[in-house]
Amino acid sequence: MTEQKKTEQKQPTDAVKRYGWLGNTLSIAISLAIGVGGLYIYYHGQQQNAALKAENLVLQQEMASLTQQQSAEQQNFGTKLQELTDSLQQANSQSQQLDGRMAELQKRVSAFSNTDIENWRLAQASSLVKMAGRKVWSEQDITTAIALLKDADQNLAEMDDPSLLYVRKAIMADIDSLTKIKQIDLDGIILMLNQLSNQVDNLHLANKVEQAISEKANDHGITASLSDWRQNLSNSWHSFMDNFITITPRDNSKAPLLAPNQGVYLRENIRSKLLIAAQAVPRHQVKIYQDALQDVQAWVNAYFDTSYPEAENFLTNVVSLQKKPLSINVPEQMNSQPILAELVRKRIYNLPHSKQSQTETQSQPTTTEAIDQAKTSVGES
Repeated sequence: MTEQKKTEQKQPTDAVKRYGWLGNTLSIAISLAIGVGGLYIYYHGQQQNAALKAENLVLQQEMASLTQQQSAEQQNFGTKLQELTDSLQQANSQSQQLDGRMAELQKRVSAFSNTDIENWRLAQASSLVKMAGRKVWSEQDITTAIALLKDADQNLAEMDDPSLLYVRKAIMADIDSLTKIKQIDLDGIILMLNQLSNQVDNLHLANKVEQAISEKANDHGITASLSDWRQNLSNSWHSFMDNFITITPRDNSKAPLLAPNQGVYLRENIRSKLLIAAQAVPRHQVKIYQDALQDVQAWVNAYFDTSYPEAENFLTNVVSLQKKPLSINVPEQMNSQPILAELVRKRIYNLPHSKQSQTETQSQPTTTEAIDQAKTSVGES
């Protein structure tokens, strides 16, 4: 019994020893594991710290670069801001100068009184009436003269002065008298002359002229045979020498400048006369116009066959053109022109009546009489 108890008591102590060794081993293993893990963590932490330091260094460099760039941009912005400030000050200075000029201009404009404007309109109306008179008497341009008189009346109407009503009546009387003048279609006459010039080639030479041309060509016996070339050459030489010098008498005959044996030159002479007549139309040169058409009529009757309808129509048109007048009957003076001249003399220049103007006004009718005469002349026309 005692031995069994001893053996039983020995067994637990062995077990305790065995389990104790295992526990120590485990604790050592755990301690080693913890140490290794701590070392790993420490190493890993050192690496992370190194990486963080490198990143911090890069960030610091970037921050320094950004700070430097921001400083440069701030400096550039300050320079541009200064330039803009200078430009704004310059613009303000120019604006002030402009305002000063505008104020000065407004003072000058305000210095013009209504009287000055009315005087300017009155002077312009007088100038327009004078221009209308020149158009009537020098160029016989009635349409332009009427337009100028209407502009003069418009200037007087803008003055809104009842005392100028009689002047406007005189201008209206002048317009009425010019409107009733029968105008001449000078452009139509020139176009008709040009049309006749184009019809000259359609005219037929008279038989006697054609015979004279053929006889003149055969005076020296020129033949079409090749065997007679020597004789033909001699005859051609003599024909050239006979016609090398031509003497044309300088008299008042109506014959063409060139001989009728050259039909082309004869037609060109007629065209030249028609051109002279066309150039005389706008200049109102009646004598030159009539003489040129008379020459054309005489030459056509003398050298062309008038039995053809082309020649008959041509001569009919020439006679019709001879009957057309180139000038018109225009009034000797504008009734409104002396009235406006006197108003300009009084209102603008403040001049008294001169001796010449007094004698003229004594010989001329009054304003009312001038208007009545203008109306009477209009009614008679």
